Amino acid sequence: MPSKPFIDRNDYEQRIDVLKQCLGTSPEDAEAIRTYLSEEQVAGNVENFVGAVPVPLGLCGPIDIRGDHARGWFVVPMATLEGTLVASYSRGAKVISESGGCEVSVYGDDFLRAAMLTTRSLSDAARLVSWCETRESQLRELATRGSNHLRAVETFCDRSGPSVLLTVRFTTGDAMGSNMTSKAIAHVAEYVTAESGLVRNHVVPYPEDKKSLPARRKGKRVIARAVLRRDVVEPMTRASLERISGYIADYKNFLALHGAHALNIHAANGIAAMFQAFGQDMAYLGECSQAVVDCRPTETGELDVSITIPNLILGSVGGGTGLPAFQAMLSMVDCKGDGKARKLAEIMGAVALAGEIGCAAAQCAHEFVAAHEALGRNRPT
Repeated sequence: MPSKPFIDRNDYEQRIDVLKQCLGTSPEDAEAIRTYLSEEQVAGNVENFVGAVPVPLGLCGPIDIRGDHARGWFVVPMATLEGTLVASYSRGAKVISESGGCEVSVYGDDFLRAAMLTTRSLSDAARLVSWCETRESQLRELATRGSNHLRAVETFCDRSGPSVLLTVRFTTGDAMGSNMTSKAIAHVAEYVTAESGLVRNHVVPYPEDKKSLPARRKGKRVIARAVLRRDVVEPMTRASLERISGYIADYKNFLALHGAHALNIHAANGIAAMFQAFGQDMAYLGECSQAVVDCRPTETGELDVSITIPNLILGSVGGGTGLPAFQAMLSMVDCKGDGKARKLAEIMGAVALAGEIGCAAAQCAHEFVAAHEALGRNRPT
């Protein structure tokens, strides 16, 4: 580009002209990102809008889920660029379903937001903690004022030097909750700064999102479990239950030895593909991949396999879920709108377990590389 371009955030056609200039001699490339979405539809989702980048969509399943909220057979959309992924997850889903289905439950649900409050001394910081503790009910009420989704469960404080980190633990209903909790903690921080007389300055929110912080886990806590039958697994996958069990134990040992918090094969793969299909915030994968796989033989010769996802951050309302394609995908699994977030979490947990089983079986049968060679056919040129 011969000169510095100007991007007008209020003029769509001007931005399209800039795009075409950036593409230079390949104006046909502009057609590749043409979309039915209008600028009005994506307001609040993206700025300087010029189009959309399509991601291939595949169907995983069917999978038999027996959860508290998700019950029955589900075909689950997955959007990905990784060949073999949907096939592997679908095979895991078939193994689970033919073994009797997937038990799944959401056992926790909260969201953390914090304000960083700087005082003038250690003694002022200690006094500020006491001030906040004695006014917890007032701070909780202030944090949820004006919201239909938020409920403040508790407040608590951490300290570093003369600074105090004031945290509110929320539940966010069917919304993922990031923006609404940021707004809420801002109100709390402004009140504490104005009323305590102890705060020199404050910053909100504490930048804990979208990275692995084991001490600050949030979101839905999900466990999915299946009992795998030998007469299903071995003919279908050419891997024995003993070999799968030994492999899971071995890789977890090495991952722990190397300091990993995520003791799984590739949970982030499936969660990413479902996040993409269901209009979730992809950047939260930095937190949501911290899953732990477990297995143990049963007294009747089967293999009990589970995955625990301690922080699955998602919503069935708000954010990208309002765009037409994502509305359609959520409707496909009956997870659109209010009252559906926990059902969506259970479906994702069950599919994540299917992916762990499918991949483990392929590796134990020495078919992992061959499968990627056969199905992952995009080659660099």
